[in-house]
Amino acid sequence: MTSLISEIESLRNAIGQRVRFHNVMFEIIEILEDGPSFVLQNCEEHTSIQPDQHGEAHRRVPQTMTLPILMTSDGTLDSDGMGIELLA
Repeated sequence: MTSLISEIESLRNAIGQRVRFHNVMFEIIEILEDGPSFVLQNCEEHTSIQPDQHGEAHRRVPQTMTLPILMTSDGTLDSDGMGIELLA
């Protein structure tokens, strides 16, 4: 359990990094410990319409998604298995 916590803490350094997933540019905006998973925000298109508290649509916002984090047997991120490309 301690090693999982330390792995998650080290993954937090990836917040703000850009990745390519299915040929779309995303930014890692959060790490969810339950899973663990990346929360990705689309950097290219703002196609989701966000309603206000009354349900009326007023603005477009970036789409977000969660992506389960896969690790290799030696404890490193398995970006190939996840289908992501880490960008500099």
